[in-house]
Amino acid sequence: MNYKFSLFCISMMLLPIVSFTQTKTYQGAWFEVKYPQGFTAHGSIPSETSDGFDSALFTSPDGLVSFYVYSPQWSGVAKDIALQPNEKMASTKADNSGAKSLEWWTIVALDQSYTRSYQKTVDMTSNTMSVIGLRYKNQAAYDRYKKQYIAFKSSLKQFAD
Repeated sequence: MNYKFSLFCISMMLLPIVSFTQTKTYQGAWFEVKYPQGFTAHGSIPSETSDGFDSALFTSPDGLVSFYVYSPQWSGVAKDIALQPNEKMASTKADNSGAKSLEWWTIVALDQSYTRSYQKTVDMTSNTMSVIGLRYKNQAAYDRYKKQYIAFKSSLKQFAD
């Protein structure tokens, strides 16, 4: 095997790792989050207390998934992800046992064309809240973007005044 071919094979194996780690930073009114390079960012709910947005959507280049974040200054209602007439609530779960109150819910389109899943966190100590989630076309799309979603979710930083 020649040297150039070996180098080419190694670089092709590393390409998914390199593209996975390339991110952009989105600055909301009261939060910052890192999202995958190539995704399109779109502010959704304008902040009532600062310049910028309290929520944003990040859509994959192929349109198979969208990541979502809502992180207002203190608390609020994520109106842009409310249940729609063409959807049904598939599941809900809550855990109010610690300093953070957690809620999870999943919404499914009636025609089965997508699923949306969210996690709401209310921090009793800092008196802040956030909602983070994703919309995906099918299980294969979810599986394809799962690692990026986990990185997105863990990158959320909330700011206080």
